[in-house]
Amino acid sequence: MLLVERPIRLGDRVEVGNTYGDVMRIGGRSTWIRTNDNEVIIVPNAEFVTTRVTNWTANDRSVRFSILVGVAYASNPEQVRELLLEVARQHPDVLAEPAPEVIFESFGDSSLNFLLRVFSVNQVKTPLRLKSDLYFSIFRVFGEHGIEIPFPQRDVHVRSIASPPVSLASGAVESPPRGTQ
Repeated sequence: MLLVERPIRLGDRVEVGNTYGDVMRIGGRSTWIRTNDNEVIIVPNAEFVTTRVTNWTANDRSVRFSILVGVAYASNPEQVRELLLEVARQHPDVLAEPAPEVIFESFGDSSLNFLLRVFSVNQVKTPLRLKSDLYFSIFRVFGEHGIEIPFPQRDVHVRSIASPPVSLASGAVESPPRGTQ
């Protein structure tokens, strides 16, 4: 089937199950895939027919990457969009066409959530490197402009205590400090 239909070709960037890499050899019974760690995984051709296969480069080498970014509710969404686009435009591996875009995705529990979407040809083999570069730049630029990247916080309010506190270590009832009785 692989040799007749040609859903994958030598050099394609594919994902089959948990295997992600470049097709380097297609044989009658198996296909060799080289991972980013330079491992060669030999995948039976039956897996290409019976499981879902993602061919990242079937049409061309450009791939879109989405970078999730959350900011504090006090942030100006328009400013966030402009800063994210600035970061994307300055990265040498981000394509100008199709142009980077910012999507205001949602109002989260602790943050306003945005997606920075960019295309790249050079970083197809190393998507984590591109994302890491962009995250470093976003962190720096947000810091320069006072935009906070929040983290989940929970407040606990104690209204009253019906009985004296019990020490968990000994099981003994603790006495209140002197002078507070």
